[in-house]
Amino acid sequence: MSIDADGRKYTSPDGSKTWEYLAILTCSIMSGCIGFVVGWNSPSIVILMSEDSPIPVTASSISTLVAVVAVGHMLAPPINIFIVDKFGRKNTLLFSALPLLVSWSLITIATSIWELYVARFLAGITLGLFICVAPIYIGEISSPDTRGAGGSLTTIIYNIGILVTFIVAPHLSLSAMAGAFLIINIGFVIIFWFMPESPYFFVMRNRIDEAEEVLEKLRGKSDISEELQTIVDSLSKMDKQSSKSGNLKDIFTSKANFRAFLSIMLFAVTQHFGGFFTILTYGQLIFKSINNIMSDYVVNVVIGVVQLISALVTTLLVDKFGRKPLILASGVSAAICNFVIGFYFFSKEYMHADVLSVSWIPFISSLILIFTFNCGLLCLQIILMSEIFATEIKAISTCLVGVIGGLLATLGSKLYIWIAITLNYGHSLPFFVYFIIVAVCTAIILHVTPETKGKTFAEIQIELKK
Repeated sequence: MSIDADGRKYTSPDGSKTWEYLAILTCSIMSGCIGFVVGWNSPSIVILMSEDSPIPVTASSISTLVAVVAVGHMLAPPINIFIVDKFGRKNTLLFSALPLLVSWSLITIATSIWELYVARFLAGITLGLFICVAPIYIGEISSPDTRGAGGSLTTIIYNIGILVTFIVAPHLSLSAMAGAFLIINIGFVIIFWFMPESPYFFVMRNRIDEAEEVLEKLRGKSDISEELQTIVDSLSKMDKQSSKSGNLKDIFTSKANFRAFLSIMLFAVTQHFGGFFTILTYGQLIFKSINNIMSDYVVNVVIGVVQLISALVTTLLVDKFGRKPLILASGVSAAICNFVIGFYFFSKEYMHADVLSVSWIPFISSLILIFTFNCGLLCLQIILMSEIFATEIKAISTCLVGVIGGLLATLGSKLYIWIAITLNYGHSLPFFVYFIIVAVCTAIILHVTPETKGKTFAEIQIELKK
């Protein structure tokens, strides 16, 4: 390592990706914190609904507790639009951690359901902000050969966060659990404070010298002039295109834009009304009602392990097969699994059949559903969002998908508990509905979504116009 004539450091002729890896890894710590937020629901619901619950709750208040996270998530994308280009990617990521710090702090001292409502609402804001800005930050600081690995790492650590929560949460009080997660969240803020800002942001703000210094630090090279010029040129081109930026009307008046938007929204519908979200959120509560050979705790942990494995497998599958084969396999498998789970509960709740000997069926079906969802319908929504939205509507479309996705999550959270427990229809009816929704949405998605593997952006837009 040496210091050049301008006093810069971190540079060598051969280059080093140390700071690039550090920035991606540190950002992934926050991804794990998001996993804690998502994983908190399932074990905590069982604790809160137990006879010795530290806070009195009802079935309705439990569903509201899950739903307020989605409400916070729904409000976050518009906030992100206003701050990410003004204050920077790094500062937005740091800011996204602040609501979560307050959230875990509130849970450590909570004595009423209303304090938990506020805490989880703030956690939802963090969730929405991070999901919006983390891919931008990682994409802009990474060199081409590490960008895919960086994105995969955040997904893997996110799933590790969920799994860790499933494992440790039942053995801790709500206060102790929140305290442990709070410490990790504080650790992220401290460590990430020393990470570099995106060079793209500095160029956007016309701070070229700072962009050059950050690139030298990230690449560990003394000559980054070519890459810097590429960034300047690409942003200049985007500035020219910004005068043609689309609005909400453009989504619905253009056939190509509407097909793209419809496709992505149907993915969101399957995510929140296709069984995946329900099993992940209410899994421990659902399996507590099954006389299984394994406890509801063990079942929940196994589901977390399967979700982690599927995230690892997805990184190998997504670029080896076309998008449509994965959509078809995922949709058909998820639909069948929902039907099987629904029929099991129907036999138990309405036919009063002895299902003790086959209590492993809903467990295995849930594992397959989680695995296939992660490998298809879930991951492909994110991938296709970057591939099929036209440049001029990408910002408004992404924001709208985030808002509507939060609304769907809110409805899904409330409706499941309302139908299954409050109205006492049992678990079978929701899963039969999930079967129909996944089957119909999969068929429509396959019809309106073009195959994007190996195609340029221009070729994809031509396909959408047909």
